[in-house]
Amino acid sequence: MAFTRYWPMGAGRVVTSGFGPRDDGFHWGVDFGKDGGSGGEPVYASQGGTVVYAGAATGFGGPDPAGWLVVDHPAADGGGTTVYGHIVREVELGSRVEAGHRIAHVNPDSGTNGGVPPHLHFEWHRYSWVPPGPDRLDPLTMLTGAVEPPAPDQNGPDMTSSATIFGIDISNYQNGLDLTEVFAEGFEFVIAKVSEGDYYTDDSWPAFRDATLAAGKILVGYHYVRGDVDADAQAALFVDHLGDHSIPAMLDHELNSGDIGVFEDVRTAIENRGVHVALSYLPHWYWEGTMGSPDLSGIPPLMTSNYGDGRSGYASVIYPGDDDIGWQPYGGAEVTVFQFSDSGSVAGRSLDVDAFRGSPDQFRALLTGDDMSFTDDDRRMLRDIWAQLLGQDGHGWPQLGQNAQGQNLTPVDALSEIKKDIEHD
Repeated sequence: MAFTRYWPMGAGRVVTSGFGPRDDGFHWGVDFGKDGGSGGEPVYASQGGTVVYAGAATGFGGPDPAGWLVVDHPAADGGGTTVYGHIVREVELGSRVEAGHRIAHVNPDSGTNGGVPPHLHFEWHRYSWVPPGPDRLDPLTMLTGAVEPPAPDQNGPDMTSSATIFGIDISNYQNGLDLTEVFAEGFEFVIAKVSEGDYYTDDSWPAFRDATLAAGKILVGYHYVRGDVDADAQAALFVDHLGDHSIPAMLDHELNSGDIGVFEDVRTAIENRGVHVALSYLPHWYWEGTMGSPDLSGIPPLMTSNYGDGRSGYASVIYPGDDDIGWQPYGGAEVTVFQFSDSGSVAGRSLDVDAFRGSPDQFRALLTGDDMSFTDDDRRMLRDIWAQLLGQDGHGWPQLGQNAQGQNLTPVDALSEIKKDIEHD
């Protein structure tokens, strides 16, 4: 019967310790790692089968979902049993997994992975799980002719057409967070605080911004709207501290933020300065309880939060699914980003964790409002053109003079004035 076996770690893996004798005794499996570190690397089922053990295990770490996975393979899938150690599971005990599907990631935290540097320990047992002995076989012989698992941003065999990606929501409360570790754990986007009202700028923003952009990950900068502060002053503070005008913005509209009119005023003032407001964090409780359930159909894509019954742990494990109540639309707007926990375990911290139902490229396209064929350079050029037309702050250029109302002229206004002078002469 034909079946396909897959490597349990993706391309670029190296064997860091083989099957057989070593200084500390006989090694009953093969260890895989990657140059530069393997913490957070995806782990794939080598064959199809059923998860028969999961969670904490002696030598492999814990508590659950850290530890190990043991998958029993029926004859139709190649037979035997495989063990995946020093991992954080992403599938449930008793579930069926398919060959080549992602089932876990390498645990990046030595405190919960058995006290060793991050790596994957992989075993092959002849029939079912057994203690060390002759029925534990060299996994590399089983993997002869194995094929590469799908790349992290591609679908595996029989998977749905789009994946769900995860991100984090951070501010100065997470100052010093190592985003390199965050991205190593598989997170694709960062939503970070830039400013609040007309009086506060977040001093952690520049470091978070630069680290995210350097890693090539998705970045959104957010402004906490205050209803008792001038909209134009808020926009000026936000855009100045944002730095790079090509970074998409999110408005955080909740406690003390005012009504939908305040939201729209701040949004307009920011966009007049050449920054695209791409998301609206406007939680259901504020929309319904304080704002009186206004129509939201015209606002930027909606982000909301629902933490369930105290969800905490690794994001991929505690995520309640693409059909959770937190995804339900309200106010005539669809939920685009769902913050499903304020206690996600990320890089050794407890953070707000978010989900987007789609690929990184789809999320980038939604945030920019552009066709996916546009490059980052294209988008930056368009924003530069916008700034040249409207002025750096969206209010014209003082060098071109002012109109009768005392407002700075844009290049178009200035040409119109020149035309009037020529016709008058």
